[in-house]
Amino acid sequence: MQDTSGQDLAGHLITGTDILALLTGLLAAWCLCSLLVVVGRRHLLDVPVARSAHQQAVPRGGGAAIVTGLALAIAVLLFSGTLTLQYTLVLACALPVAMVGFIDDFKALPVRIRLPLHLISAASALWLLGPVPEPFFSGWLVMPSWLQALILMLALVWLLNLYNFMDGIDTLAAAQCLFVCAAAGLMLWRLDDPLMLVCAALFAATLGFLYWNVPPARLFMGDVGSTFLGFFLGLLGLITHFNGVLSVWVWVLLMATFIADTTLTLLRRLLAGHSITEGHSTHAYQHLSRRWGSHLRVTAAYMVVNVLWSLPLAWLALTRPEYGVLFAISGIVPLMIVAALLGAGNRERQ
Repeated sequence: MQDTSGQDLAGHLITGTDILALLTGLLAAWCLCSLLVVVGRRHLLDVPVARSAHQQAVPRGGGAAIVTGLALAIAVLLFSGTLTLQYTLVLACALPVAMVGFIDDFKALPVRIRLPLHLISAASALWLLGPVPEPFFSGWLVMPSWLQALILMLALVWLLNLYNFMDGIDTLAAAQCLFVCAAAGLMLWRLDDPLMLVCAALFAATLGFLYWNVPPARLFMGDVGSTFLGFFLGLLGLITHFNGVLSVWVWVLLMATFIADTTLTLLRRLLAGHSITEGHSTHAYQHLSRRWGSHLRVTAAYMVVNVLWSLPLAWLALTRPEYGVLFAISGIVPLMIVAALLGAGNRERQ
């Protein structure tokens, strides 16, 4: 992993084709969302239940617009020569995840069908990337390459699920994606890496969706969006780690609020004897949403933590990659403590 401290870094030059790709992603996502708002009222309504954070039935499946807008933008980047075929194929491994999510939005699929397809998608991406580079764990832990690949495959599947778990109130999942894309994209731009344009494309497509998801939401992203975003961001993190640009621990820290909330919540539910596949509303962000009575305030609070806590640590992990694991632990554990204090994993009050 390269040490960027003290370097005179010039940003990647943005071309007219790059701008076209970003505008394509933004406009395609926005237009498709407007269509889904109408069509979804008949076929994709999310009817609220006891644990829901909304009271009115709202169309879901808006994540399909993010996927479509991003796919079109990446196609432009590929044909312009900005993005390589190998990286495009790796990123395309997220498409089956989106397809499974879209079907799940229509009719709930059992775990025995979803999980194998998610694992196959993760394994395919790792196969396309090739051998896991050393030292993966910042040189602190040495293990066989096959074991590292297995851990990464499971981590990708966990990431898509935790992102799905965090999509329980308006704007939060979309805002988190915008933050991660902006932060990672800026780092990649400073390092003159063209993958910053993929981050920018995802930012643009998600922004096109966010317009429809601001409270009171007219459209939910659904499983097609939340699982896809978690998996796709994980793929971006792996690509930048494998090519020696950004350590995967930078991405872990940028996702720290989501990782801490979901991990602590599920651990406490497991210890209490609850099923981790059973629907619930016991995440820290859900407790805050009920306490504050505002989705936007909760989202704003998470973004403040992202900027003031996660981002500085991620930048340290970038400049001192040999301490990436230490920074990740130091960043996530305090957030888990905060989530515990907020009641994450505890049974919601009646």
